[in-house]
Amino acid sequence: MQKERTDRPRKRFSQNFLHDKNIINKIVGAIKPLEDNHVIEIGPGQGALTFALLQKLSQIEVIEIDRDLVKMLRESAERKKILVHQTDALKFNFASSYRHKKMRIVGNLPYHISTPLIFHLIKFGEYFDDLHLMVQKEVADRIVSKPNSKIYGRLSVSIQARCTAEKLFDVKPNAFYPKPKVVSSVIKISPKAPLDKTTDAQLNQILILAFNQRRKKISNSLKESFTVDEIKKLGIDPKSRPENLTVDEFLRLSQAGVNQ
Repeated sequence: MQKERTDRPRKRFSQNFLHDKNIINKIVGAIKPLEDNHVIEIGPGQGALTFALLQKLSQIEVIEIDRDLVKMLRESAERKKILVHQTDALKFNFASSYRHKKMRIVGNLPYHISTPLIFHLIKFGEYFDDLHLMVQKEVADRIVSKPNSKIYGRLSVSIQARCTAEKLFDVKPNAFYPKPKVVSSVIKISPKAPLDKTTDAQLNQILILAFNQRRKKISNSLKESFTVDEIKKLGIDPKSRPENLTVDEFLRLSQAGVNQ
């Protein structure tokens, strides 16, 4: 019986293996790993970035769903330095890896789950020092976008209210095998102090109401929650559209909604 190859990317996992050594070195340079850092890599694939990081780290944890790639990592020369979790990162409890020292997250995220996975990661923000993630350029641009931009929206505010976000550099398709059809970007996300649970929930609700009707004035899209005068008292122009409001203004609305 012919043995199944482990180096063949699988479409169902949206696998695009990073192979460009210059880009790998650039990512490692951006991360600046220290030997005792607690690093968790999401989607190590064939281990190109994993092994580069292990030149700086004493050990690393990885989360990989593909059992053949897991087998390859567990049989690699560096296997004693790699703790492998064979699971779906969307279901992984990152708090379970916490060891009294904030963790650093690294990952080339599958395009089809990058946004929900980032939101999943942010839920564990209190345990993380920073996250260096490779995502589709379009997603990266939305995450870091500022008010008064057509791409500024729910994703932008949701992340920037809870983290600082910075786009570091773009990565062309030829850095991967197989080549994706889009340009990728590496972003750095650093969690802020967590919002209290009530404000956090209120922010989510306000963003849904606001950006589901992004062409409407904020006074209309939030009319069930705030009067025009209440919006004015918060120093917000009620005639503004959602894309005109700053992250701080959305947080003010969320905190005011909690106190009503």
